[in-house]
Amino acid sequence: MKRILFSLLILAGANLNAQQLQQSNTYGYNLYSLNPAFAGASGCTEVNFSHLNQWVKIEGAPVTSTLSANTRFGKELGVGGQIFVDKIGMLRQVSGLASVAYGYRFLKEHYVRAGVSFGYNQYRLDPSSAVVFDPNDPIVNGGVQSAGTVNTEFGITYQWKNLQVGWATKQLIQAYSNFGYTNLNGYGLRRHSNFFASYNYIINPTWTVRPSILAKGTNNGYQMDINADAVYKNLIFGGLGYRTKVGLIARVGVNIQNMFFLGYAYETPMSNIASYSAGSHEVIIGLKFCKKQKEKQPELTKTTPKDSMNLKPRVDTVLITKVDTVYIEKVVERIVEKTVPVENNNTTTGNSEVAIKNREKLYKPILFIFDKTTVQPNSVADLEAVLQSLKEHPNLKVELEGHTDSKGENNYNDKLSKDRVNAVRNYLIKNGVDKSRIKIKYFGEGRPVETNDSAQGRRQNRRVDVRFIE
Repeated sequence: MKRILFSLLILAGANLNAQQLQQSNTYGYNLYSLNPAFAGASGCTEVNFSHLNQWVKIEGAPVTSTLSANTRFGKELGVGGQIFVDKIGMLRQVSGLASVAYGYRFLKEHYVRAGVSFGYNQYRLDPSSAVVFDPNDPIVNGGVQSAGTVNTEFGITYQWKNLQVGWATKQLIQAYSNFGYTNLNGYGLRRHSNFFASYNYIINPTWTVRPSILAKGTNNGYQMDINADAVYKNLIFGGLGYRTKVGLIARVGVNIQNMFFLGYAYETPMSNIASYSAGSHEVIIGLKFCKKQKEKQPELTKTTPKDSMNLKPRVDTVLITKVDTVYIEKVVERIVEKTVPVENNNTTTGNSEVAIKNREKLYKPILFIFDKTTVQPNSVADLEAVLQSLKEHPNLKVELEGHTDSKGENNYNDKLSKDRVNAVRNYLIKNGVDKSRIKIKYFGEGRPVETNDSAQGRRQNRRVDVRFIE
């Protein structure tokens, strides 16, 4: 029994010495808690509360509560703040941080953000409930003590398509909190670093798999998490992880109307302490508010000057149909086809082969309403014109490219652009175009044709581009 108690004290002492930062098993649902550069990264306002109870049934084990919030102002400026209370045995820490971050996009698909945090840590040491082995211990005889110190953080993140990596340093400026004990140093904060990387592998519009790793620690040693999570329709989340020197972690979560999130994580220790602990439990509650703008849809011009165009009636009425996620409504439109003069100056018919090569400039993008995969009625005639051209020229192929505006998270926009391009693809297939003649690409928000700073620009960026290829 003495050897067991001694081993427990060694284990507890080692962990108390190492855990100068709050622990978390649900950081994947709140990346801002890892890195200040994630402040405002989603473009939405996020509020998260988590509570972690480590090593249940072991008295004095860490108990941590964290409240954080972050949002974005303008296009790239993010701000955030967090407060956490961490209690380990007779030491209690209350900390507050404020963060600012800024993002920069380059080469269209590459995105970098950097952020800093400044805050203050307040410590309180209360030995009144401690089990005393040495009555002359200066900490025991010193009574209740309080001290504080500043806290600084820096972080940077990089995203390319579905790959996301981040590095951050906690306690950037190392400091000591002097409790006033004679001949004893204060409570020192060591500089910590963490590295996070994840990849969203979109299996289909329903399922996404997200492997990730997290390495954290000091120069004296690092701890690593290896995770694999799955997401069903951005509604149900679940995953498993392995933490070196600790054990296994399981987590689940549910996303309600893309606004309210509730998650739970359980860590089961695999070391000797497992015989005395019921594991660690953590719950997280999150709120997300994304501004959705109701934007007036533009009307198609009914006619174009006849001196440069030859008006061709394409359809008078389009039958109301439903194909997967594409909805066609009754419209009355005319498709404008551009004639290309040839050497004999025949401006009425033009050269058929040259006209085909120039149709890429003719067909308008298929536009979409904000956060929707439904083709607008004003774009139905353009979609029918694409279909007609493919039917008239059996050797012609088409390339479809899906895009979004910059509202919302990058990963969500990647999936949204894929759903949009698949909606157009499915419509063509259902109407007789062989799938081997259709190529698709999707770029999320990475290739805007107009600025995302205006409603009109965002409207033009929510599109599927159509290109004919030989």
